[in-house]
Amino acid sequence: MLSKDKLYEILEEIDGKGYKAYKGIENQIYDFNYFQLTIPHVQGDPFATPSKVFINIKQEEAKFPVWLFGKKIRIHAT
Repeated sequence: MLSKDKLYEILEEIDGKGYKAYKGIENQIYDFNYFQLTIPHVQGDPFATPSKVFINIKQEEAKFPVWLFGKKIRIHAT
């Protein structure tokens, strides 16, 4: 797991470069203290499949209402 500061550093280095430069942030987990950011796929060009970004946050921090977890489909969606 890398820190958010490392992500910022990498983004500064690749700023202004082509799409393929962003592959350097792919397949990493970045820790932002209250949540983790994962980037499993970065598009390689402007016409490619969009990049994917996931944010994981603990329930203690998110404080989602309990009723959101009432059905299996809702557990996966939240």
